[in-house]
Amino acid sequence: AKSWREELDRRLRPLGLTRIQWLALLMVSRAPQGLTQRELADALDIGEPATVALVDRMERDDLVARVPVPGDRRRNAVRATPASRRLFTRIEAAATVLRQEVLGNLTKDELATLHRLLTKTKQRIEAVRA
Repeated sequence: AKSWREELDRRLRPLGLTRIQWLALLMVSRAPQGLTQRELADALDIGEPATVALVDRMERDDLVARVPVPGDRRRNAVRATPASRRLFTRIEAAATVLRQEVLGNLTKDELATLHRLLTKTKQRIEAVRA
């Protein structure tokens, strides 16, 4: 996973994104209603002060917008902007190319086995943590 992130990070550098920014964009883009800053902090495994600074920078760059959470005046959701959605399309394209380069030589059976083993490993990690 680390090697994958490092290579994707290298390929996305020309877009002017740091690893934490493209990861945040990925998470926010997958949440149609947005994420609270706390949810984003938990997803990124970073502290809330670092998340506030990250969202401030991304908001300044028009990549995200803070919008009130309905029914809770104390919280804001972080949502993707049209500009970040266009950028996310480029991120997805780079990830798709990398995925094809890395996994393209595996057969369907090998991919199925890989998926099964990774899923089993993830389930075991979650069980150990519980």
